[in-house]
Amino acid sequence: MPVVLIIAGDIGGTNSRLAMYKLDKSKPIAEKTICDDHEDVFTRYYKNEGFQQFQDVVAQFLLDVVKETSTNVDSIASACFAVAGPVIQNSVVMTNRGWAFNGHELSQRFNIAKVRLINDFAANGYGLLTLDESEYQVLQEGDEDSNCPVGLIGAGTGLGECFLTSKDGVYDAFPCEGGHVEFAPRSELEVEMLQFLYKKYGRVSVERIVSGKGIVNVYEFLTNRFPDEVVKVHHNKIMAAPEPAKAISSSAHDYKLAFKAMEMMMTAYGAETGNIGLKLLPQGSIYICGGIAPHNIEFMSGDDTVFMKAFRDKGRVANVLHNVPIRLVRSEDLGLRGAHVVSARLVEGVKLVASDLKRTGSSSSSTASLQQLCASQCCGMNSSLLLTVAITSLTAAFAGAAFFKLLSK
Repeated sequence: MPVVLIIAGDIGGTNSRLAMYKLDKSKPIAEKTICDDHEDVFTRYYKNEGFQQFQDVVAQFLLDVVKETSTNVDSIASACFAVAGPVIQNSVVMTNRGWAFNGHELSQRFNIAKVRLINDFAANGYGLLTLDESEYQVLQEGDEDSNCPVGLIGAGTGLGECFLTSKDGVYDAFPCEGGHVEFAPRSELEVEMLQFLYKKYGRVSVERIVSGKGIVNVYEFLTNRFPDEVVKVHHNKIMAAPEPAKAISSSAHDYKLAFKAMEMMMTAYGAETGNIGLKLLPQGSIYICGGIAPHNIEFMSGDDTVFMKAFRDKGRVANVLHNVPIRLVRSEDLGLRGAHVVSARLVEGVKLVASDLKRTGSSSSSTASLQQLCASQCCGMNSSLLLTVAITSLTAAFAGAAFFKLLSK
C-alpha cells in the first residue's frame, strides 16, 4: 500500500504534543504545503507530569488513536520527536524533565520502522519550510538569496538559535546553543545591569536578558537602580503574577519602569539578532519565533524601534545587515511542523520536492558588492564552515568576558 502512517511530536518540559498523519508514498513531498497535503489522523496534547517516562506518553497516544479513530497502528513508517535537550546519537536526556530515551528503543517497542530524535529548536528550523506569507510579518524586506544560510532566533522561556543550509534546494537545520554565549553590554546602563546580574549568577549569558526570565531579571535590576520610580500598585501586581514576564509586558504602557525593562530586553534581542547576521551572513533570511515577539511587536516593527536600531548598530560592518531579510513568525506550532517534515523525509522511497523559502516578488535591488559578498562568503558555506564561524565567535565572547572581569574589579 502506498499510504503509510507517520508520527510527529513536539516534546517540551511541561507538555507533549503528538500527531499522526497519513502519507501517500507515491506522491512527492512538497514541504511548503505538507500540512495540507497529509491527512491529520489524530493530534493530542499530554501533560508530562502524568507520565513516568516518555515511552508511556507514546503508548497512551497510540491507545488513544486506536480508541478514537479505529486506526490500525501495528505498523508505522516513521516518527520524529522534537525534544527539549541535546540529542547525541539519536538519544536524549531531557533538560527540564529528566526523561532519558533513544530512537532505537522507541522503534523496537512500538514497531516504528524509523525513529529520529531532533533538538526542539532545530525542529523549529525545519518548521520554517512549511510557512506561507500570511504566517509571518516582514520587519526588513532585504534581498533574499535562497542559496544562502537561514538564521533562526526565538525568545520564550529561554533563548533558542539555529541555522539552515541548502543543498540542491533541500534545507537542513542545525541546532546550536547560541543563546548561552556571554552577554555584551552596549551602554553604561547595560554595564551596570551586567554587574548586577554577575553578582546574582556569576557568568551572564544573553539568555539571562533575552527571554521571559530575562525580562524579570531586567525589571529586578531597574527596581534596584531606580527605586524612586517603583510604583507599588504595579510592582505588587507584577510580583504576585504567576507569570511575571507577561505582567511586565502588559504593564509597559502604564508603568514607566516596566516599559524601560521591555525596551532594554528588546534592545538586547535586536543586538543578538544582529550578531546572528554577522556570524552567518544569512541572506536566506533571519526568522524570529518564540512567544515574546508576536506579543510585543511595537518594540520591533519599524526602523526607529529599539530592536531594529540595535540590530543595525554594528559599526564598520553595519552595511552587511541592511539587505538581510527579517521575518517575525506568528505561528506557534513550528516545532510540531518541523517534526512532521523530518518524519516524512524518513519514509523510504518518498521523493522530496526542493524547498522554497523565497518570497514571490522579492526585490532584486541589492548592490553588486553585496551579491559578491554573499556569493563568496555565504553561498559556498557548508555546515562545517558555519560551525567554525560559530567557534570563532565563541572565542571572541570569552575575550569579552575577560574584559568584563577586569571592568568589575
